[in-house]
Amino acid sequence: MAAAAAGGRVALVGSVGDDADGDAVAIELGRAGIGHAALLRDPAGTTPRSADLEEAVDLDGAEPSPLPRLDAADIDLGLRYLAECQVLVVAEPLDEQALDVAASAARYHGAALIVVTEPGSAATQPEEATVIEMPDADGGAFAELVGRYAALLDSGRGAAEAWHDAVSETGWQNAPA
Repeated sequence: MAAAAAGGRVALVGSVGDDADGDAVAIELGRAGIGHAALLRDPAGTTPRSADLEEAVDLDGAEPSPLPRLDAADIDLGLRYLAECQVLVVAEPLDEQALDVAASAARYHGAALIVVTEPGSAATQPEEATVIEMPDADGGAFAELVGRYAALLDSGRGAAEAWHDAVSETGWQNAPA
């Protein structure tokens, strides 16, 4: 949503549960001008709410709710719906096979590849990717930074200039450590 708000053309390949919260996500994506023809509705998964994202576990100690799934075949199919792609952002952790599919699609389209990793992740990333490690907590400033960077790349700016401008425009350099 941050990339769309910054003027980027955005289409989503993702997954939500086949539930009321999934419906709400699809509606909000549409309102934000984000294409989502490749939004998998997973009947076995529960769409997490922001407070649920850490572990998707109820505070009373109940079993974790299954999160919606997205595997390599889903990503491959979803990316085939895109006629063009300038920037591909992998915003959630993917297994190696799924990440390979995303990297292949970026190469096919000649797109910049941005991979957001979890703090301390040791997973191997595609060598052509710009890898950005998310901070433990930031109140949404990190998403704004990545979205702005992606939108600037989408507008045709070079990587170094886009990064500099995204950092400057979001005030990231002044964000608390």
